[in-house]
Amino acid sequence: MRGPVNTALLCLASCSLLAAQEPARFEVVSIKRHVALDTSGGTQNLPDGTYIMINQPISTIIGLATPTLVREVIGAPDWVDTERYDVTTKPPAGSTPAQRREMTRQMFIDRMKFVGHVEERERETFALVLARSDGRLGPNLKPSTLDCSPRPAVARAAAPPPASTDARNSCVTAFGATSIVSGAIDIDRLLPFLGGLAGGLVNNRTGLKGLYSVELNFSRDGLAENQKRDDEPPQFMTALQEQLGLKLQRERTMVPVLVVDSIDRPSEN
Repeated sequence: MRGPVNTALLCLASCSLLAAQEPARFEVVSIKRHVALDTSGGTQNLPDGTYIMINQPISTIIGLATPTLVREVIGAPDWVDTERYDVTTKPPAGSTPAQRREMTRQMFIDRMKFVGHVEERERETFALVLARSDGRLGPNLKPSTLDCSPRPAVARAAAPPPASTDARNSCVTAFGATSIVSGAIDIDRLLPFLGGLAGGLVNNRTGLKGLYSVELNFSRDGLAENQKRDDEPPQFMTALQEQLGLKLQRERTMVPVLVVDSIDRPSEN
């Protein structure tokens, strides 16, 4: 009897503590259905943690609706992949990546009535490794020389970021349909983008630490020879190796999978 009683008391204490805490939330959340006819869009992460998503499906960020990092989502309705949205989130100053992830999870709960759970399942995955045995990187992957450490609020107010930022020379990361450009990004932040292109979870086995400047340009798969231009960049796997000096190797690992129990279309503002 003693074990169950202690467990019950611990649960009550934990529940009381959680109930007393206000869930972390973004300072700004904007969600709007993308109604323009253009096909341009993409995502950006600004140095202050602001995330901007233009003309993208909710499936782009639904994996962040859980505290555990997941790539695969099952059980979601079709509109999660087919309908396009513009989303902007701005966290409080000084928030950590873990706190911003929790804020994203809370946004899904508040705005989309999200309910889900995580299961471990075996999947074919990829290991991101150095392409060369001597460890030399590609010409478009170099240690960053930029200072991307968080600035005090006073400094941010005195020198606000420009309206238009060149990702090559800043801490901004610009993900496009066939490109990724950043003046400073850690390798782990590349993994979801690479995994989406490769079709599986990507694990970082490079051993690379710190921030890097990155410029990756590649062509769409499946182009017929008569559709290719002379200046067409190589396809993704080739570009990854030639431009960044990295490559993907297949492996099988147990991975967390997000199972969507229920989700509503986001309430707009």
